[in-house]
Amino acid sequence: MTTLSRLLCILLTSSFLLACSNGNNNNNSNSVVEPPIDPPPNPPPSIFSQATFNIPSKATPAFTPGTPGVVVDSAKLIRQFGSAEINFNQARYTRYFLSDKGELQPDGILVLVPGFEGGAANYYRFAENLLRRATAETSLVLEVWAVDRRSNHLEDTVGLDIAEELGDPVVGLDFLFGDAVGLELSQALVDGPNRRAVFHNSNVDTAFMAQWTPLVHSQDIDAIVEAARSVARSGNVFLGGHSAGTGYTARYAATDFNLAGGAPEPGYQKLRGLILLEGGGASLSSDPVDEATLDLIEARFDGGLYGAVRDQMPRCIDGQTACTVESAAVDCSAFENTSCVEPELAYSEVPGLLSTQLFAVSEVNALDASLNEETTPSLLQHNFGDIPGNNVIAKVPQLNILTALVGNTPASSIALLGKFIDDDGLAAAAASFLATSVGFEGPVVDGVTTWLSKGEAQPPAALVDNGPAPQLLTEIKKWGVEVEPTDLERSIVPGFFLGSTNFLDWYYPSSGLGVTNGLGLDTTPLSAPPPLGRGRTDIDNRTQAANIDIPVIGFGGSNGLTPVPASWLRFAAAIGPCTAPSCDSLTPRVLDAANPSEAFPTFGDVSGGFETYISEGYAHLDILTADDDETNNVIRPLLAFINRNLQ
Repeated sequence: MTTLSRLLCILLTSSFLLACSNGNNNNNSNSVVEPPIDPPPNPPPSIFSQATFNIPSKATPAFTPGTPGVVVDSAKLIRQFGSAEINFNQARYTRYFLSDKGELQPDGILVLVPGFEGGAANYYRFAENLLRRATAETSLVLEVWAVDRRSNHLEDTVGLDIAEELGDPVVGLDFLFGDAVGLELSQALVDGPNRRAVFHNSNVDTAFMAQWTPLVHSQDIDAIVEAARSVARSGNVFLGGHSAGTGYTARYAATDFNLAGGAPEPGYQKLRGLILLEGGGASLSSDPVDEATLDLIEARFDGGLYGAVRDQMPRCIDGQTACTVESAAVDCSAFENTSCVEPELAYSEVPGLLSTQLFAVSEVNALDASLNEETTPSLLQHNFGDIPGNNVIAKVPQLNILTALVGNTPASSIALLGKFIDDDGLAAAAASFLATSVGFEGPVVDGVTTWLSKGEAQPPAALVDNGPAPQLLTEIKKWGVEVEPTDLERSIVPGFFLGSTNFLDWYYPSSGLGVTNGLGLDTTPLSAPPPLGRGRTDIDNRTQAANIDIPVIGFGGSNGLTPVPASWLRFAAAIGPCTAPSCDSLTPRVLDAANPSEAFPTFGDVSGGFETYISEGYAHLDILTADDDETNNVIRPLLAFINRNLQ
């Protein structure tokens, strides 16, 4: 059994412990061991557990399966789900908890939203670190409920779940791409779905994503927040996000969920605090919104963007009439709103770099890494039938990018994953949301490229000194000495495949998220009743930003996307003073924006309800995935923040 396999054996999927062998042939699994008369002096550690849930959401966007009146006629969807009875109007979250605390009422629940292309399992290591420290240092029982966006329902993982259950990555690879390398459908898949994976394109297959606006996502989050409030003691719920997830967090807090008008029902009033992890939150628009922008927002929402995504051609507000931006006044003259909506992809993909197929196969690669030694070539490079070049990297166009990472030398699955996400690698350089400090490429052993994970000696090239901290806003850059705080095998690999969630969002729903582009955190010109606005609360209703009065805490990495405290100035300026019991109601969110420097302004800290912390040498994802050691400037201050804001 590999070192990694032994580590994984102590990890839990959904509330059950994986049975492990220590490699000793003297073990007799049938032997009976009498319980000791006295309890052991040191009780066994709590088991870190997870379980995934779907709950109804109030959001019923147009054209979406599950919305009243929508008839599903997509052959792909029906094949994947087995019928036309499909409902995407559900919120999904993964509950992380300690098993021996699982029956106790949690003192607080953190609802956390992943960032761009991220899945709930981004919080796998973060949750364990926080929950274990809370147990060790306080009497608090905490839980983390990690959000998966509604796009997660589109991910066809049934064959991957079978592969995980069997501990057989070949079954997973067969499910995804067996036809590409000439495999017969394995018996495990015949006995299961009796098919291979269904992948959906970014236009006609998924055009309904154009209606998944920021408000839809806020309503999904609200379903989870309300569920958490019904469970946590005194309704103690905190909301946070990583990277782009901080934008979801800010938008939720600023949303008035009373769309019918009357007394506001702000998101922030349901929370004890906001947590911003490697993301700046959101800000007010720097310029007043003009009528043309509001017209375009309405045209997008009322059908124009759906038609433009579906047809990949510009469309008028009805989603059917062809137009060009230059001739929109004539082309769309049949409509009062003559805006022409240009096409975009339903979900985010970058040809040659990021694709649904690449994200899907990462789960197979991680399962393979958990089971094999480092000197075993990755399954993704295996030539089936001993036919040269008959491997999925070569045969599946969307995976060809991996050739640039591995070259002509076989690499282990753990090395392949390291090359893909390490902050010093080619992929992370092109896609910064992947950047994680997970070690360095190791030597070639028995013809296979290996990986140097945390705990192994790192070459100087892995521990780059990026220089002193910047002081001016015009100088913002990476700074500090890199510390490689994330254990690739312990913190990353399990999250890619364990349980009913994963590490990456295969279908990040970017099109609908852009419907309200141009408004910033305040949608009053769109949402408010006339004459202040257009009364379109059905599109969005972010009118409460200036009233947000709960504490905020921000965490960044000096090698990440929020490398200095100034990264949160615009959000601090958008919200109101803190009036929570932990604040003094007098200290402002920002005491001095220029001192001790522009990059390191003085925030109101605990008294003013705005704290910021930077972890030196941390890359973008390290804020979530790093071990809880002396380099980690996240877990300890976060636990203190939670503790003083519980009610």
